[in-house]
Amino acid sequence: MTTVRETLLGSLGVLAAAVAVGVAVGLAPASALGAASSVDATVGTGVLGLGLLAYALHRRRSGDEDRDDPLLADHETADRDAPGERVDAALDRVAADSSGRASTDARAVVRERVRLTAERAYAQGAGADDVDATEAVAAGEWTDDRVAAAFLGDERAPRLPLRERLRGWLHPGRAFERRARRAADAAHRLATEVAQ
Repeated sequence: MTTVRETLLGSLGVLAAAVAVGVAVGLAPASALGAASSVDATVGTGVLGLGLLAYALHRRRSGDEDRDDPLLADHETADRDAPGERVDAALDRVAADSSGRASTDARAVVRERVRLTAERAYAQGAGADDVDATEAVAAGEWTDDRVAAAFLGDERAPRLPLRERLRGWLHPGRAFERRARRAADAAHRLATEVAQ
């Protein structure tokens, strides 16, 4: 979720970049350039570029400050958490992080935990050992759900359907959360089939 300040600064940056490109290309009306006709457009564009670069670096540094992800933190109270509570919190963080920078570690941990759950469920259901279960999950053979299989699998697993790939391009955080939940649901279904 973006704040008003981020939205305003982003809008200002886009507007400034558009004006700079217009000045450099010569698309701006002469009346708008009358006062600045003595300023070299190249120098103006360079200054604007440096300003945008400084802003980007500032944003990158400020994004590293909030590493208080409950999934990544070492808690002494982890035994008292409800099952899956920390994974759900990490998934919420991934879905809310539009840039993807702050949630890279959380994504890796969530994927690993869901993969381990799927491997255990497959091993119990198929009566396979750990190595065979790992291979089945990596190849996408553990479920009929193509999205879940592709999410946890490697290059041998089926590809994500086109619709799911488009979701990932448009909304990466929400698509990751959706894929993780589908994989977790597929593992849960497999485990409950075994239990019955």
